[in-house]
Amino acid sequence: MAGLQSWSKLYECRQRVKAAHPSIWRLPVVKKELDRLLPLAESHKRVLEIGAGDRRFGRRMTAALPDLYYKSMDIDRETEQDYYSLDDLDETFDFIYAFELIEHLTPDDGLDLLRHAHRLLRPEGVLLLGTPNLYHLMVMAGFKVPRFFRIYNDAFLRRTFRLNIGVWLHRYLDIDFAHTILAEAERP
Repeated sequence: MAGLQSWSKLYECRQRVKAAHPSIWRLPVVKKELDRLLPLAESHKRVLEIGAGDRRFGRRMTAALPDLYYKSMDIDRETEQDYYSLDDLDETFDFIYAFELIEHLTPDDGLDLLRHAHRLLRPEGVLLLGTPNLYHLMVMAGFKVPRFFRIYNDAFLRRTFRLNIGVWLHRYLDIDFAHTILAEAERP
């Protein structure tokens, strides 16, 4: 499959997402993965887990939903899976999910994974992806991460108000107005 051919296309997609979701604080918070998995699996009966590992989510979902059609895929042949490669899949699904997987892939491989998932999903199918935060990944890569910064740029009056007065309300409500986190890492 063709990888990422255009960084300008990626930037254009990023801008569309930013316009659709201008603030991370407007996104709903779920307590755990099963809070999304079970409702989606209940309404989308043919389920594929990519990067299934020990298949614990599949066991929990099939225990709660006995008529669920669940298949697993993981490249780790030391684990018991239905499939060990996306290329081996010859069926389609209503719901595909993968947790803490895509961050291990290059941009091209990540795009290939998403294209595979798109091909494997039936019309009206759902893809659910989860990824850990940047800090975990940087520590895994061997970095020491001593400093973090939040990026917040706004009109002068709004920025001045938020940084000097509104900050106390934001802190009390535990709501951050910064849209990006920078992690400054050092190689030990």
